Amino acid sequence: MNDVVNVVRALSADIRLRLLRLLRSGEMSAAEIEHTLGMPRQTLSYHLHVLEVGGLVTSRRDGRRLVYASSLPAVADSGGEFERFLTHALDEVR
Repeated sequence: MNDVVNVVRALSADIRLRLLRLLRSGEMSAAEIEHTLGMPRQTLSYHLHVLEVGGLVTSRRDGRRLVYASSLPAVADSGGEFERFLTHALDEVR
């Protein structure tokens, strides 16, 4: 049940949906995301952390950079219906 709560929480803010949409196209460093969205690093870090806790984003170190990627297959165990819903919702985010 905690996993479901974390996923729902991760999806409850427009900015996190925008982050997921951005990361669907591939890995991006925190600096690249910050530049693309024009968001302060501290705010970005908080929202990426919430997405990581929800299992929707992964991160890895690449030298001094922190690189993020979408991990939407992590929610695919719901028979694909939730993933289709989420994909459609992300397509609607501007």
